Amino acid sequence: MTENHIYDLIVAHVADISSGVEHGPITRSSMLSPLGMDSIGRAELIARIQEELSLAIPAYEFHQANDLGELAAIFASKLAERQKSA
Repeated sequence: MTENHIYDLIVAHVADISSGVEHGPITRSSMLSPLGMDSIGRAELIARIQEELSLAIPAYEFHQANDLGELAAIFASKLAERQKSA
């Protein structure tokens, strides 16, 4: 799965989780808090994406992501690591 596909999954889940919050367009440089994603929403987002990708990674490994593009890159990296070790 490509980073772009992972980004698309993230956008779909952000839109679902923050459906009651008005915000502008969602882009790679979008940060989670302006999209209405508090720490609980962020944890839910990470859990959903991990489930879709069949990953089991501690949530703290995603804290370094500053925006959705960086979050997608981290997921892509973790997925690639798993595939290399398989």
